Amino acid sequence: QKPDLIIMDIMMPGGMDGLEATRIRKNDPVTKDCPVIMLTAKGQQADKTAGLEAGATDYFAKPFSPLELIRKVEKILLG
Repeated sequence: QKPDLIIMDIMMPGGMDGLEATRIRKNDPVTKDCPVIMLTAKGQQADKTAGLEAGATDYFAKPFSPLELIRKVEKILLG
């Protein structure tokens, strides 16, 4: 099934990070239009730029406002 929205971390266990996973999702015809929100501890501007360049719709660095995240998810899903 195609997800309506993906919340992705950059730092993940294993060999692939969230940037690469986002690139793969954005290059897949099934999931290319699925919005991705990065939610990560990596808060430098260069990290945010890399996330957005990988295809993320938005980027939240920890600590973050849960209310702001909820608003963003609602905006994406409800229009």
